[in-house]
Amino acid sequence: MRVFTNERGERVPGLHQFGAVRSTVVYDIFKFTCDDDGGHARGGALPDRAAYQAQVHAYIEQFGGEPGAPVVLDFEDILLTELSGRAARHALDLWKRLIIWTKETVPGSPVGMYGFDWKPENRELTRELYEDGLLDLFAPEAYWWPDQTRTTWTDRFAAAVGHARALAPGKPVHPYFHPQYIGGGELPPDVWSYSADRFRELADGVVIWEPSTTNAGSPATGWVSRYAQEWGHASGAAGPLTVTLGSVAAVRGSTVTARLTVTNVSATATGAAPIDSADASFDTPVVPALPPGAAWTCAAGITVPPHHAYSTIPLRLVLGAQEVCLGVVVDRVE
Repeated sequence: MRVFTNERGERVPGLHQFGAVRSTVVYDIFKFTCDDDGGHARGGALPDRAAYQAQVHAYIEQFGGEPGAPVVLDFEDILLTELSGRAARHALDLWKRLIIWTKETVPGSPVGMYGFDWKPENRELTRELYEDGLLDLFAPEAYWWPDQTRTTWTDRFAAAVGHARALAPGKPVHPYFHPQYIGGGELPPDVWSYSADRFRELADGVVIWEPSTTNAGSPATGWVSRYAQEWGHASGAAGPLTVTLGSVAAVRGSTVTARLTVTNVSATATGAAPIDSADASFDTPVVPALPPGAAWTCAAGITVPPHHAYSTIPLRLVLGAQEVCLGVVVDRVE
């Protein structure tokens, strides 16, 4: 499953370090609306091609969007699911114009529309946006609210995917996912794991939306390693050993010591295994044989290069035949 990241801000986490592809979201800086009289920008005339395409370029630069990576248009006030009558027809025409202009700006990159999800209104109009070489992918939101249960979240997400598959079979679905609950508070590890399993089961990729590790007060201390373990490890498969990192914040240009805990989560004993990493040194280089449920700790010295540009840094470990990736928060990058 492909993983994309939307990041911008002063302390971007740099999830591409863990294998994610930097993609772009184009926000509605023009304040598009549609009514029975036509389409408008800030209540007046629509932008011309040059003005619109200049703004697309600006967002690609802000997000560091990679060539060939998705570009998602987030124009929520002109979603066809929210309009009716002549206003919906005008919105359809406006969408087609903007999609064509976007594809001219980013040849070779798939273009999607953020927000079409579980609502069936104007289904046939929306279908037109996925025909004739227009939209290439679906980008529904798959965020968590604090009061949601697994059932309500899954029902909503599954409905979004089901509508997309019915509307345009064969078009990929890349939901948007956020490390926090809407309104604040980090997602617990079991919610990360559950969400990742549903994405692998139902979708074709996922977009991690996190403009900055300080957004909404988040220091990224927990979710970075959770992301790395769910989507950033090189082996692509979990093994009998899990690794957790003690609380630590590294500073660029220095070495910090952290405690690593290795736990055997399988039902059988594991043999002794060397522990190695290009990103750290260890006070003890071998994980001993561990019975089921047993844990072992060691000290890891992690060095952050002096010019490291991101607010996290990967910690990739090899434990015998198993590979694990964790994330370390860089305390200061200014």
